Amino acid sequence: MKQILIISFALFFLIGCNKEQKLDNKAKHQQRLQEFVDMRFGMFICYNIMSYGAKWGEANYPIDSFNPQDLDCAQWADAAVSAGMKFGLLTTKHHEGFCLWDSQYTEYDVASTPYKKDIVKQYVDAFRDKGLEPGLYYSIWDSSNNIDKGQIDDKAIKFIKGQLTELLTNYGKIKYLVFDGWFWRFGHNKVPFNEIRDHVRKLQPDCLITDHTHMQSTFHVDIPYFEGPFGAFPKETNSMASALGHCSVKGNGWFWSDKTPHGLIKGESAATISNKLKMLESRYCNFLLNCMPNRDGLLDTLYIDLLEEIGTSWSPNSSRPILPQQVPPVIYEVRPVAAIATSGEAEHAFDASKIAGKNYYDWLPTNDGIQSITFDLGKVYNGIELMQITQNHRCKPAPETSLIDGNIKHCKLYGSTNGDSFKLISEEKWKADGDMKSIEFNSSNIRYLKLEILDYEGKNAIVNEIIIGAHSEIPTVR
Repeated sequence: MKQILIISFALFFLIGCNKEQKLDNKAKHQQRLQEFVDMRFGMFICYNIMSYGAKWGEANYPIDSFNPQDLDCAQWADAAVSAGMKFGLLTTKHHEGFCLWDSQYTEYDVASTPYKKDIVKQYVDAFRDKGLEPGLYYSIWDSSNNIDKGQIDDKAIKFIKGQLTELLTNYGKIKYLVFDGWFWRFGHNKVPFNEIRDHVRKLQPDCLITDHTHMQSTFHVDIPYFEGPFGAFPKETNSMASALGHCSVKGNGWFWSDKTPHGLIKGESAATISNKLKMLESRYCNFLLNCMPNRDGLLDTLYIDLLEEIGTSWSPNSSRPILPQQVPPVIYEVRPVAAIATSGEAEHAFDASKIAGKNYYDWLPTNDGIQSITFDLGKVYNGIELMQITQNHRCKPAPETSLIDGNIKHCKLYGSTNGDSFKLISEEKWKADGDMKSIEFNSSNIRYLKLEILDYEGKNAIVNEIIIGAHSEIPTVR
């Protein structure tokens, strides 16, 4: 009897610790997001080989002209402080593949130019010296090093992880990492998101991750991103911790050109930027203002004056309420091996990717009425606790009302070990508002999950992507 009591107590203790760990993980994630939105305003430093004439995505553009002898990251930092900014984001590598640090994985980097010096180090040191938090931007797509569609193999994954290891071990603590040229270029499966995210978190456990998915949800990211030049903007009721990138000065896209020193984009001014910043602040969306260093490595006088003027007209709103409780992300994803549906292409519900640069695949049922989709996880798992549904999204912005069409309003979720006998594990009702929907449940021994859609907005239900897994701990195979 004594032995039974000891075992029972030990099991009770372990269960209690597990619950505390789950709560602790959620609380830590919420705190990291709160710290992010509290920074409010940042400098997006788009500086790379496109600043020297390369075209967008151009491979192997000559780098012998890259020699910014006057480069002064302290000047960038001083300008950021004058505007009231709290953080930065540097394009360490854009789609063209040129690295602003000495990478052992390529010679297409700053070490192979007449300049030779590590710009990433100069940037992080200068920003930290001024009390600013340095973030890093990294493009997965790399046209010069053959990281692209149809060319992803083990060697490419090793290259990506190797470069990320350099960026995340050589420059101190990095709290904000932005990916680009990934999901919208070739989806998150060829370059597996879970594998890369796990690699990042092993190196930098507190690092928040963004990918420029162009989706207005936390699909596979901690921080959703709105691309301002595309017209994307968070809706008035947005409460997601998020960020928006914005261009105010003429250039070569996001990068410096001969036009940059001579004027703002039509309609832009310190006043309009400050007003936009105030609006974004109320929506928990950080504002990343693009500031493009010139070919000497300096911000033009136009930027210095603009940022100083913004600093005199804007200050943080200290009365803004704290960040609402955020939906916990799926950290440990379990990808289905197969799916069947009442109609439509079932696999599109867990394998979202873009079609010819226009739209994303959706699971779009071809029949009306009640619909269902059943996912086979391949094995029986314990510890699965989340299903998250990204609904009607498109790459380029559309009227907010169009993102409501197809949204699920009422559904039931069932679990099974054998695919024949299903047990109801959750029932949800939502407003058709386009937001990502999260179903949290407590259930063990699951191989099959069946989502039954009972009501939806419009003619057909629309599901862009469904993610299954856990936030707190790695699901285990029974």
